[in-house]
Amino acid sequence: MAEWRRATAADASAVARLARAELGEYGEAAGLYAERIALAPEGCHVLVADDAVVGHCISHPWRRFAPPAMHALLGSVPTNADCWYLHDVVVAGEGRGQRAVERLLPLLIEAARAKCIETLALIAVGGADGYWSRLGFRPVAGGAEGFGPDAVYMERPA
Repeated sequence: MAEWRRATAADASAVARLARAELGEYGEAAGLYAERIALAPEGCHVLVADDAVVGHCISHPWRRFAPPAMHALLGSVPTNADCWYLHDVVVAGEGRGQRAVERLLPLLIEAARAKCIETLALIAVGGADGYWSRLGFRPVAGGAEGFGPDAVYMERPA
């Protein structure tokens, strides 16, 4: 079974390759992922099966309804963050069918609560809002502008 572990800077290239393969235009550069891993290591994980990265989660503290622009470095995370933002969650190949994201959510909830953040947020694209709804996320108006016509901003309690 594939297992989650904390991402390191050395994982950024594998994360970028996987993101481009699975997310197309939403996949971003290795440098962006490396920055987010450095800024919020507690929210960045890779899913590993047989020493290969088959999934990842890049997440960090942020502001509700104002997700970071795509393909842009953050510089820092806000000190007044009010949500834990799931920037990318990807599970590919042999990582699928193992409830990997369900096993990941407690790690993200723990990271959010450690920073006194009570809300997880994400933008679902490509029809993924149905999947995220099954995991307790609910669509909330606003926040998805600039992410495409099918993008849905979603939140759930941490």
